[in-house]
Amino acid sequence: MPNITSNQVLSQSAKQYWLHWLFAIIWNAMTWFAIIKGGDNILKAFEANPVFYFFALFPFIGLWIIVIAIKETLAWYKFGKTPVTLNPFPAQVGNLCAGYIDLPIPAKNAPQAVLSLSCIRRYISRSHDGKHSTREEAIWQDRLTLKPDNYRKSIRLNFAFPPPAHLPASEEKSDSYHLWKLNIRIAVPGLDYDRIFELPLIAAGQDAIATNSRIQAKTSTIIEHRDTEIGSIPEITKTTNGTKFHYGYGRAKVVAFALILMGAFFAVFAHYFFAGFQNFLPTTTSLMIFLAYLTALIIFLLGLFLIANSLSTEVNLMGVSKQQRTFGFLLEEKIEAKDIVDITVEKNGSSTSGNTTKVWFCLKLITRDGKKIEVGDSLEGQSYAEQIRQEMLSALGLSWKPAILTTPINEVTPIPTWLYWLRAFFSKKQSERPLSIWLRWPKKLLSNTFLIAFIYDMHLLFPQATDFVSKLLP
Repeated sequence: MPNITSNQVLSQSAKQYWLHWLFAIIWNAMTWFAIIKGGDNILKAFEANPVFYFFALFPFIGLWIIVIAIKETLAWYKFGKTPVTLNPFPAQVGNLCAGYIDLPIPAKNAPQAVLSLSCIRRYISRSHDGKHSTREEAIWQDRLTLKPDNYRKSIRLNFAFPPPAHLPASEEKSDSYHLWKLNIRIAVPGLDYDRIFELPLIAAGQDAIATNSRIQAKTSTIIEHRDTEIGSIPEITKTTNGTKFHYGYGRAKVVAFALILMGAFFAVFAHYFFAGFQNFLPTTTSLMIFLAYLTALIIFLLGLFLIANSLSTEVNLMGVSKQQRTFGFLLEEKIEAKDIVDITVEKNGSSTSGNTTKVWFCLKLITRDGKKIEVGDSLEGQSYAEQIRQEMLSALGLSWKPAILTTPINEVTPIPTWLYWLRAFFSKKQSERPLSIWLRWPKKLLSNTFLIAFIYDMHLLFPQATDFVSKLLP
């Protein structure tokens, strides 16, 4: 938990722009030192293998880092410290996270502000070679779009979030801990206001809940989700049969295009990188090229899938009708109202870009036999997902009564035998049932493919050494 004794919380912007300058200086110093010292050797490397042209991007990356550092510095001096004031303090999981912030921005220049509260798991990931890196995973998020209040010659944002009780409170720093971040973004002329505040949240006790229940949290005018850019997903229309929720093609186009470009870049990089090894270790290199191309193809196809699929869910008194189109293929499914237990909200993805973290939620319909059927996706923020859920339940009509669950949801449905053996074949863990002998040997052979290919290449390069070693073996 951040060591904060006052209800005023400062952003991390001052630390952030200093770190950007430090990184810019180190990156550019190393890049230009290598260019000056390398000289003609770098040009020869470019001629020998085109993959080294990738390193020509390093000076431009250095300039880009400098531009970011300059923007961060100018933004800091433009807006100042701008602390967030929490009330109640500290904020509480399972109750209320509320407060306000005053900003030196004229009201006419700030028609709206976007606030998002995120619960983050920060942990240290260790690789097989002993190296470690710090990573973050967003496990929950909610979002508010507010119309700022006039406050003297500036603006004030009054906000209130209700963090669910099942989420973790802020924790002390360790190899794996949870923290809460508030991101405030306002598009204004010139440099935008975009800052992150790490807020202290504790688990709400019964006394605190009872005390704060008598306090009416003041909030600025809330702009409904349907009136913002996230409100375009889904398209909701009234039909003669009921209410239709349409999630169109390309609803995750930013992530999709990023995956497509990543897959294409990985394939091109692998082509040029491994080209120089084909004469040295041809068999091993061919296997590595195949694996690299296969990985690039999977990433590329995943990006295409995100673009080329749509989902339509029609809800009426009779039940739910789902239509999923993927690459033109149609999959239909109908669930009668008497078989519906509930519709739940679940997280199904997240992304981070700069200060902005986004968490998307999906809607899962639960049937009486314990099946979960996805009837909505790409919903940004917990409250918006809850809003769509309520609209779907309302479309079932007042006569709908939740069905009784006959099979536990967490009960694992038996998988087909062929799928079990396939999973056991590629898994590194010991399966519950031992593999048949006709599967054990192919698995061992596949797991040692690269070693076998390397030994074969060594045999071609040094046949005498291979013959000598083979004579020593029993």
